[in-house]
Amino acid sequence: MFRSGKQFVALPVVITSVLMLTGCDKDLQQRVDRLEAELRAVRSDTRDQVDTLKTRVIEAENKVGVSETEKSLDDRITDLEASLSEALAMKSRRNEMVYLRPNLQGHAPLNTDHGTFLVRMEGIDLNIDSGGYMVHLNIGNPHAIAINQFSLKGDFGGGTPELPEGQEYSLDNEIIRAWQETLKPFEYRVSKTLEPFSWTPFDIELEADSRTDLEMVRFQMIIESARLNRQDLGGGESTGSSFSHIRVDSKGASVMKTDYGAFLVTVKSSEDTDVGTKLHLEIGNPYGFTINQCRLLGDYGPELPKRADSTTSEDFSEAMEKWSSELKPFESMISSKVSNFRWNKVSILIPGQAEDIKFLRCQLRIEDVTLPAATDK
Repeated sequence: MFRSGKQFVALPVVITSVLMLTGCDKDLQQRVDRLEAELRAVRSDTRDQVDTLKTRVIEAENKVGVSETEKSLDDRITDLEASLSEALAMKSRRNEMVYLRPNLQGHAPLNTDHGTFLVRMEGIDLNIDSGGYMVHLNIGNPHAIAINQFSLKGDFGGGTPELPEGQEYSLDNEIIRAWQETLKPFEYRVSKTLEPFSWTPFDIELEADSRTDLEMVRFQMIIESARLNRQDLGGGESTGSSFSHIRVDSKGASVMKTDYGAFLVTVKSSEDTDVGTKLHLEIGNPYGFTINQCRLLGDYGPELPKRADSTTSEDFSEAMEKWSSELKPFESMISSKVSNFRWNKVSILIPGQAEDIKFLRCQLRIEDVTLPAATDK
């Protein structure tokens, strides 16, 4: 209707507008509610994924022995990546071919899975009796281990052919492929010991038709037997690794025999974690070498039954059978170095609750050791 020349909005129109605005508010609220629900779901999925990632990082740390729970997750992943890079670098250095020539001056590096050795060819002589040629080699061992037995596997032949300018020395080149087919393979087992920190000369015999067939000799060294010179217990032969019994609550130390001698092990404390029980140990190393990598493996379980708690032998046998059936296997890498001539604090992770871990039947597996560098004195 009209009044004083001005237009007034009819009441029904006002009510309709209010209802429309109210409907819009409800639709907007529903959309906000849906978005909030979706956001909560995303947060929940992200939290689950992070928890899963943390668990996988912990499992990987336990396998490679770089566990550092005090570090951030990003730093721990960086440590794992560094460990993987180191492992790949070690793998790339294994058993590579070395190329030798009669007139080569000096020595060449010989990479094996036990480290890098030095090798040089010191001459070639005809073996009149057999018709073959004796190749005089000399290998330098810069390591603390003695190589008892090894094999040289490779081939020999004429010198590498000269290629026209612009061509590459690769297997894609037809000239190189044709030259490769003329090489004669050989495998020679050497029983002479390569003593630590010394040069060892020896000969191998190759069935070549002439000296020109020995212009190039290449091979890799495959180590079959090695040992670390160490002090034997009681003046006898090494007893090797054996299982030791460790009472977790004991205040004393247990003797643990290994291929490298006997060590002392004592349990200092235990700690519950999300993935098992962490046992804090002390390992006494009475020797002059440092253990860089080792692991404990065996079984864990309840406390060992005592004979005095059983009235008869049959009861004790049943108790021992029950106890034995409750033992569970474990294997844990020790990430810390075990230094020479001292007690060393280390920790291991066992996948069980602390109340279930009262006894360990285990052995110490030593995988890598180093001796102090040689001096001039």
